[in-house]
Amino acid sequence: MDHAIVPAAVDLALAEHPQWQPDAADRYCGRCGGTLGPFEGKPLGCSQCAMNRLPWGRLVRLGAYQPPLSDWIVSMKFAGTWSWASWMGRRLAEQVRLGETPNRVAICPVPMAWSRRVRRGYNQAALIGEAMAAVCGWPLAPVLRRRRTPPQTTVPRSRRAGNVRRAFAARSVDLTGWTIWLVDDVRTTGATLHACALRLRAAGALRVCVAVAAVADCPDYARRYVAAVQAGSGT
Repeated sequence: MDHAIVPAAVDLALAEHPQWQPDAADRYCGRCGGTLGPFEGKPLGCSQCAMNRLPWGRLVRLGAYQPPLSDWIVSMKFAGTWSWASWMGRRLAEQVRLGETPNRVAICPVPMAWSRRVRRGYNQAALIGEAMAAVCGWPLAPVLRRRRTPPQTTVPRSRRAGNVRRAFAARSVDLTGWTIWLVDDVRTTGATLHACALRLRAAGALRVCVAVAAVADCPDYARRYVAAVQAGSGT
């Protein structure tokens, strides 16, 4: 692949959507990331998550998993247009820095199983996290590792939490007093983020927050995402 053409491809795609902007904070729930209807937002979460215990305190997203953002994510993951990850990381950095203090804040990407990373050539969550870290001036802390498990998109939604419950482990590290921003490309059921956040909290993290490029927060969006992953990965 000629890496020199990738930034130009990203610029061209952005030029086709000059009105696109990341979602404002009042467009989605700051706790679970779900899209909000009129007058639906609440300090303790939306109607979908207010009664749920989540292991993170804040979630920031660029948008819902729908075009054009969904097309850019598919291109990033399966067409080798890896520069989308840097662009998404920079946009997320603009969102996460709002209200954050720079003391003892680090960024942790959701890890990828080594065999999957070898096939793809990169972990898009790590690239997003690297761009965020560079803009925010916070350290990148890849303290999680992932065991090989079936891809979440091949597992029924009701079994996804169990599929990833033992898939992640934290390296020997003391995160006491640290705020950790957990970074991934897409949140669907939230099972992966939930499992990772629990490991970070067990390692001592004072606070865990989440930054994702997109949230597949309705059945149609989730179906599109699963279809895209299965088509792109051959599963």
